Amino acid sequence: MVPGGVAAQSLESLGFRPFFAEPSGSMKVELRPVVRPDDALLDGQPAFGSGRIAEVWLIAPTTRYDHAALGDAVEAGGLLLRLRDGSERRLVLPEDHVFEDLHPRLADLDRDGEDEIIVVRASLDGGAVLTLYGLVDDELRLLAEGPRHLQRHRWLNPIGAADFDGDGTVEVAYVETPHIGGILRIVSLQDGQLVEEASLAGFSNHVIGTRELGLSAILDFDEDGLPEIFLPSARRRSLRVLRYSDGEIRLLGRGLYDAQIIGDFRLEDLDGNGMDEVIFQLDDGLEVRLYR
Repeated sequence: MVPGGVAAQSLESLGFRPFFAEPSGSMKVELRPVVRPDDALLDGQPAFGSGRIAEVWLIAPTTRYDHAALGDAVEAGGLLLRLRDGSERRLVLPEDHVFEDLHPRLADLDRDGEDEIIVVRASLDGGAVLTLYGLVDDELRLLAEGPRHLQRHRWLNPIGAADFDGDGTVEVAYVETPHIGGILRIVSLQDGQLVEEASLAGFSNHVIGTRELGLSAILDFDEDGLPEIFLPSARRRSLRVLRYSDGEIRLLGRGLYDAQIIGDFRLEDLDGNGMDEVIFQLDDGLEVRLYR
């Protein structure tokens, strides 16, 4: 059920054509030549920007935080920013903090034409918090933090950033505690803080102990100019399609499965009709492709 008591539609009713098959033998990838920093997080991946910021890397591996939500005891202790002019900026966290993440994300949250860096930070004494970093006086600095709800050894996983409700403000969506009844939260940058606009419980976008952080997608499936969120339920046996508008997160539709959703989601135009499909795997070995 959705808020207000209206039953959610099936994915077919929303215009999707689900197809179940063996995982694809090939997929669309984008290759970019990069020089990996010597102190980069071992399997961390960079964020690529199209403006002044060219690359952002997680660096300075450390074992000082004993959570291992992402499968090992190694987290990042800093950020490396590479600018388009070839210069670099570094930020190293204090000894009581780590970046409990595998890749940063870039989005222009303040609409000044320059991207900010979205990354999950955790403290040794407290839980994870969503943070925003950027250039201030040409130095890499903390710009804003999100709401602090979590205790030590509690984590959150970002979904991504978009103007979900069409109000001209870019929001960030993330799932708090995705392993224990996860809460979808929508925040935006307001007066130097990431302020919550809406929340809804009952979701997960990560399998504990794994390195895949992308169990979700953002896609304007009905092409009305407003992107929707594709997100598994807390048990990962259902895919939910959600819309954020008028300060409320609404469930538009759902698909139910006999196996659990695992692995990163992909958006790819498999049939060449100009519209991306949503593609993800189940733990029974099958791949789900949602054609439009």
